[in-house]
Amino acid sequence: MRSAYRILALLLLSAAAAAVHVPIRGLSWKPDVSAIEKKQELRSHVNERHAELRRTVGIDLDAFIELIDAGAVVIDARPRSEFEKQHLSISSYPPVLNVEPEHIERNLDRLFQLQGQPIVLYCTAPDCELAEELYVAMESFGLSGMKIYFPGWEGILAAGLPTESGPDEWSGYEPADDGADSAETGTSGEGDSDGAAEALGGDGSGEGG
Repeated sequence: MRSAYRILALLLLSAAAAAVHVPIRGLSWKPDVSAIEKKQELRSHVNERHAELRRTVGIDLDAFIELIDAGAVVIDARPRSEFEKQHLSISSYPPVLNVEPEHIERNLDRLFQLQGQPIVLYCTAPDCELAEELYVAMESFGLSGMKIYFPGWEGILAAGLPTESGPDEWSGYEPADDGADSAETGTSGEGDSDGAAEALGGDGSGEGG
């Protein structure tokens, strides 16, 4: 009798599994063709311009540090998981941003706010091309004036530059800030200069509003 119950139970389980499996098996996985084509097109442009970019927009460590000291915007093109684990820390504002080339469109609102400012990109190492991909992608949306620190994250660590961990939470400049500062100071000269100095003296925590 027990054997009969066991057989019946097995038959019921098999029927249930088949009922679940059939609709799942009928689903066909479809890749995002558009995203794949965009990625391939971007890679093609980078391959065509690889030597040109390294010759014309590449900078060395001294120039990298000089730009940071001058308040340049720094963008880390590495994957988000690597960025959150550890990235360059700067005292100016905004803090170091994380923009992956394939996700540039979701970052356009804040990137357009940076137009006209000096911008430096970096990725992992001299043979990493993510910074080049990001450069070409930004250029395709009308952004310009970017430089690339090709030694990348490895160069940053080798140089002993300050680092920190955590996510990129900067959502962009807040337009109301400038007006509020002007109203509080009531002047244009020293008051504005003090406000700017205060804004550039952040702790690089990565929280930008």
